[in-house]
Amino acid sequence: MNSLKILSSTVLLTACALAQARFGAMQGSVTAEDGAPMAGAVVSYSRITRLVGPAARARPAPGEAIVRSRISSDTNGAFAVSNLPAGEYVLCAEVPGARFLDPCKWSSSPKLTVVAGAVHRPAVVLKKGVFLKIRVNDPGGLLPPVKNDPSRAPNLIIGVVFGNGAFLAAEITRADQSGRDHQMSIPAGVPLKLWVFSRHVTLTDSKGLPVDNSGGRVPFQALTGQDQVFTLNVSGRDPQAPQED
Repeated sequence: MNSLKILSSTVLLTACALAQARFGAMQGSVTAEDGAPMAGAVVSYSRITRLVGPAARARPAPGEAIVRSRISSDTNGAFAVSNLPAGEYVLCAEVPGARFLDPCKWSSSPKLTVVAGAVHRPAVVLKKGVFLKIRVNDPGGLLPPVKNDPSRAPNLIIGVVFGNGAFLAAEITRADQSGRDHQMSIPAGVPLKLWVFSRHVTLTDSKGLPVDNSGGRVPFQALTGQDQVFTLNVSGRDPQAPQED
């Protein structure tokens, strides 16, 4: 009887060990370039999925594990994730409301190969940038209200174009009756272009000159340690604006 219990326990432990061996784990850290820990950094991790079929109709291969999630670092900049299927992962990290640059947006995306049964210790290092701040004054209240509806096209898009045409949008950090504030972290000393698009209104710059609202690009380059600020003013309603929002 005792021999049977020992055999059953051994089989169970072996099965558990085999199941765990199919997965790996991360015990990583997020720091600044000077080594300071980045508390509250949002770490996104996604497994590179093997696809099959024609490019236009590519789909995950049968049995392919799809992993996309995120986790926040603790006060020491540390984060831990277990039960990760083996494979290659992309790691991204950003600190909300801070001037640090997400490497997945501004440089080559850090990659990690997770091996079954192993614990990996990736170190994500964030470079410090500056804020790009855009104030859009709208004294006449011509901009439609900001709506959190992904099915509707935004009525005003502001961001930057860089490199070979890559685009990143600036987030709206504040909206009130007198206008909106947009903000994003950008690298200093890098040629960028401010990109503006609106289906609803026409705009002018701080000098009262018209701004191309069909995707105009304004070249600029931020200075190290100094936020880049732009002021735009809503000057009227676009003649081709949709009648209903």
